[in-house]
Amino acid sequence: MADKKPEQTYEQKMARLDEILTRLDNSETPIDRLAEDVKEGARLIRELETKLKAVETEVADAFKELEEKGP
Repeated sequence: MADKKPEQTYEQKMARLDEILTRLDNSETPIDRLAEDVKEGARLIRELETKLKAVETEVADAFKELEEKGP
């Protein structure tokens, strides 16, 4: 049975994306790895955006619930 990696936190994904972007910005990515890094960066951006939208919805729902219940 294959072991599944635990899901990375938002902060871990941000740190990984920052590493990739720094390497790309400084032209430190070997050409053989360039496509992989770009694909991983794009995947991380999509995952981070999805998480942000989910959290935004949860927070908005929590405030809406508070307003509906009143003081």
